[in-house]
Amino acid sequence: MEIWFVWLARLLFLGLFLMAAGMFFRAWRIAGRKDMRYVADWRGRSLPNGAQWAAWVLSINLIAAGTLLAIGLSVLVTGLEFVVWTGLAGLVLWSYYFMLRVVVNWANRPAKA
Repeated sequence: MEIWFVWLARLLFLGLFLMAAGMFFRAWRIAGRKDMRYVADWRGRSLPNGAQWAAWVLSINLIAAGTLLAIGLSVLVTGLEFVVWTGLAGLVLWSYYFMLRVVVNWANRPAKA
């Protein structure tokens, strides 16, 4: 394996923990501090009536962060292969993105008359 690829894999691995920490931070701000600014979409734009959607966004952040942390720990403990853990991490990140998109679309729906 080329040396640059090994360093890239190490950076990706560290990125798992950094992304999980960011998601746990968002979850803490929503649940612990009741800061509704973090009830937001992928880009950080707050949702209208954030308190109504806080539980959904909190759940998505906790599930995704816990899963990323579990993937990172399983790489350390069981030695998951590169293809497996990067594939799982990609699945988790895309699921996180699309689930936030679903919540944003629900929050921005026009009210029924």
